[in-house]
Amino acid sequence: MMGSQDGSNPGLYLLAAKDLCTKLASYADLSLYVSFYEIYCGKLFDLLNKRELVHCREDHKQQVNIVGLSEVSVQCVEEIMEAIGSGLQQRTSGVTGANDDSSRSHAIL
Repeated sequence: MMGSQDGSNPGLYLLAAKDLCTKLASYADLSLYVSFYEIYCGKLFDLLNKRELVHCREDHKQQVNIVGLSEVSVQCVEEIMEAIGSGLQQRTSGVTGANDDSSRSHAIL
């Protein structure tokens, strides 16, 4: 998802961020916000707000809402990638036989 360390393979996050920012530049009246949370041990944690616990609720229209989830305003690729990097540092990880830093959760951006 993040691509290679040396930048030779940009990764899906960077490619998507570039596409979003290119499209966003065409619409002066639109804004872009990023939220990032993880599901770990059946609980939801806001990765852009110090892993604060958030809650999943369904409203009367059967729309799913993540209550308490922060939104960060972003205007360029660098700001999107900074938010992603910050969130990834907050994710729960651990050591496995195949990987020294394996994610232990599901993350939703």
